[in-house]
Amino acid sequence: MTDFTIITPVLNQVSHIETCILSVLEQDCQVQFIIMDGGSTDGTVDIIRKYEKHVSIWKSEPDEGQSDAINKGLQFADGSFFNWLNADDRLMPNALDTVKACATTGTDIVVGKCEHVTETGESVVIGSAQIWDSLEATLGNYSMGQPSVFYRTSVVKELGQLNSRLHYCMDMDLWFRYLIRFGQENIRQTDAILSRFLIHSNSKSVDLQQEMRHEKYGIYKALLSQFAQPKVLQEFFDGFSMPDIDPRSYHGNLQKDELLANFCWHLLADSYQHGDLRQCKAYFEIVSKGTRLSETERLKWKARLATKRLLG
Repeated sequence: MTDFTIITPVLNQVSHIETCILSVLEQDCQVQFIIMDGGSTDGTVDIIRKYEKHVSIWKSEPDEGQSDAINKGLQFADGSFFNWLNADDRLMPNALDTVKACATTGTDIVVGKCEHVTETGESVVIGSAQIWDSLEATLGNYSMGQPSVFYRTSVVKELGQLNSRLHYCMDMDLWFRYLIRFGQENIRQTDAILSRFLIHSNSKSVDLQQEMRHEKYGIYKALLSQFAQPKVLQEFFDGFSMPDIDPRSYHGNLQKDELLANFCWHLLADSYQHGDLRQCKAYFEIVSKGTRLSETERLKWKARLATKRLLG
């Protein structure tokens, strides 16, 4: 068994694919590198052929989207750890060695930092998947730096691979399903920057932000469907459709008040910014039932709401 399986799903990314490929080939450890091209017509396949002697497996054929392409690659995966790297992402030098050094026998996931950069190389932000003090807090305060999140391959296969019906938030879905089934005890973190995510106009995360937002909150709608919800939250979720997923895959032994408090904290801040006092008060009541706010923060929010009410 090799150390890593890296799968790159790609379609018409001739401008970026070579940099991605080189970032994998330059890693100093055993890598099974699989490229699944969806039938590119822009010269991407010519770039892949240029490096095919160094690529473990590559195919160019129609697929049903990014998740489907990754799942096709997973059929061949034999690395201990797995991740996918989109054509406009790249691994940092020695990233995989860092993951290998961080992992122990019982490690299911290694999480590192992901740097978002512009096409001119300017660093915009460094983020990562965040592990909080409780499972409910980790779920409610979702964040992700997918190119820097490495799963044990056997665990991904046990979870049934990616949901091929999701096209934007398949990483969120996989993360949630893992957390609810296994918890967060076997996740290891490193402060090292393991990957770079390229921000450009043709990126899905830039070009299709509304579609991504809709799928994200559709997943949250499925997660929270296991609980009776306050009216303000029902009204919020009325604006989102649940994607083609089985909500039962998100159902687990979760503390309702704690999960809702962490999720609704972000809605509280957003409604306050937009000056919606009714929603602010309703979300504050939900958040106050959990531990998301310290006593000092709770008092500050009470003062903010009182001031906004007095000022109209």
